[in-house]
Amino acid sequence: MDALLDELIAARRARKPCALVTVAATRGSVPREPGAKMLVYRDGLTSGTIGGGKFEALAIADALACLR
Repeated sequence: MDALLDELIAARRARKPCALVTVAATRGSVPREPGAKMLVYRDGLTSGTIGGGKFEALAIADALACLR
């Protein structure tokens, strides 16, 4: 199984709030392909990447808003 999914399972078992961010579709030149995943924890820590930059920062902000 994928290491990130193993981490998600461990976080759920430990009741550690987190959000799974997944790239669903892309257009043009992008750093990561559809299916790229990242975990965002309530404290702002992340695991994995969906490509970095402004797009990833926006995704982290949205995930944190969902975790509130």
